[in-house]
Amino acid sequence: MVPSFEYIDVIMLAYRLGYVRYDEQKVAMIMAAREATDALTFMTALEKYGISSRTQLHKFAGKVLAAPAYYRNQYPLILGLRKEGQAAEPFLKNLRALQLVEGILTIKQYDLYSDAYWWFVHNHQPVFFDAKRGQCIGVYATDSQDNDSTLDRFDDYLQHLVNHKSKTIRERFEGFPADIVTVVLKRAFCT
Repeated sequence: MVPSFEYIDVIMLAYRLGYVRYDEQKVAMIMAAREATDALTFMTALEKYGISSRTQLHKFAGKVLAAPAYYRNQYPLILGLRKEGQAAEPFLKNLRALQLVEGILTIKQYDLYSDAYWWFVHNHQPVFFDAKRGQCIGVYATDSQDNDSTLDRFDDYLQHLVNHKSKTIRERFEGFPADIVTVVLKRAFCT
């Protein structure tokens, strides 16, 4: 099950404000978010996964959860999201698609995501010529201005990589949080 955005917000804000410095901390926060049923279980899970209650990161997470309205108001500004009421930019070729998920991915995962994202952008055309097959295919074809449709395709593509038939590709994407990535992007580009 995808964690509540309440906890994904904590992770992304903590990263953007400099409280998360190591990949181990990102992994711990994702694990805690996946287990959380309420603020208390999230904070308890942080300690379980190695983020001590004495750390600044743990204290910051508690502040965000204790004063969600304040941080929700600051959220777009901190993450560089559009202001309420502004039209969403087209998803394709938008560098924010890379920047927004950086806070929830390890360095290795981010490199995989970056490669996958640019492959998708490059091949996301109404007609894509497959040189190996010698034919045109339209598997990634959608209207590039339609963020909902494009992100649905991107979600399918990431899930395809995570569950690929090839063992090599599947192992590369082992533990990759494709579900959380697409939820974050849909929130940014489709709401």
